[in-house]
Amino acid sequence: MEAELARELERVGAVALRATACGMAWVVGLVVLLISYSSGSDILAFGAFVVIAVSVGFTPGAVLWWMRYESVRRTGWRAVTVQAVFVSEPGGCLAAFSRPGMDSGRKLDYVVRYRDGDGARLRGGASLWHRPPPLAFDRAQPGWVGGSGRSCVVLFAGGGWGPRRPRAVPATFLADLPAGAQ
Repeated sequence: MEAELARELERVGAVALRATACGMAWVVGLVVLLISYSSGSDILAFGAFVVIAVSVGFTPGAVLWWMRYESVRRTGWRAVTVQAVFVSEPGGCLAAFSRPGMDSGRKLDYVVRYRDGDGARLRGGASLWHRPPPLAFDRAQPGWVGGSGRSCVVLFAGGGWGPRRPRAVPATFLADLPAGAQ
């Protein structure tokens, strides 16, 4: 199990490094854009603009995953059981702009239980591609938690369908739970 976690940590680090390099490609795109204006090439300018737009779009996510990777590298992984739950909270100042019928105060939390009986509540991060497996909403699933503060990662043991590789989801630490509490 430790070897599997070490491999996953290396994989996440490699992905974070590649994502950061891709996110910083806007610098190269900017140089190419400046060169294209001096030579008058519209196709080169369009290509440089696309590179800049895509890399600027990826940079915030790449930087956040890089910070999570570094946080997990410092703290390591802890074996846990984790269950995903939805909680209702006030919508805040932007609730007026939500779509009709959409509950703006619905947040995703992870109830985490460590092997020693302690627990924590983590708030699910805003991610379009990194979601918990559907089974995590039904019952507690085995997994690991790494990182601290705003840079936590919940690593579920595997998804319901497809390959049984771990699934990493971003999270933020909210509070410690007393023993036996939800």
